[in-house]
Amino acid sequence: MLLLQLAAAADTLIVRQASPIRTGVEQFLFAVSGLTSVLALLLIAVTIVLLLSLRAKAEETRVRLDALLTELRPLTRNANSLVDEVTEVAQHVNEIVERSRKTVEHADERVRRSVDVLMDRVDDVSTLIGGIKIGARALGLAKKRSKKEATTKEATKATTNASVERPRLRRRD
Repeated sequence: MLLLQLAAAADTLIVRQASPIRTGVEQFLFAVSGLTSVLALLLIAVTIVLLLSLRAKAEETRVRLDALLTELRPLTRNANSLVDEVTEVAQHVNEIVERSRKTVEHADERVRRSVDVLMDRVDDVSTLIGGIKIGARALGLAKKRSKKEATTKEATKATTNASVERPRLRRRD
């Protein structure tokens, strides 16, 4: 069989396909199409590399943030406990201030009542002494005032009456 094929091969023409003849525009478009395919492939490769790099950076950032959060958790707990303690102290201070305010009001009221009672007693004693003086003068037991004492006392009375508020603990004559 091999011999038959050899005999037939001499009569056979080997034909190869010839490439078509292209014009300048067609040749340009053929080259641009090839370049576009290569650039698209290159762009896809660069995009994949960038995405992998971005993923690695994101993972690195996540690790750093986790480490930072691990460091900050105790500080946050301490800050929260301090806020709770400060709030508690502020409540205690407010309670103490309120109790102090009530105590001062009570003490003020007692002092006012005591001063009023004392003033009433001083007025009673002043009235009693004035009555004794009048009685002694009426009986002739008191010595008479000199003119100098009389003018000094009258000047003192005028000054006292002219003032807006006169002290209540002074003896009235």
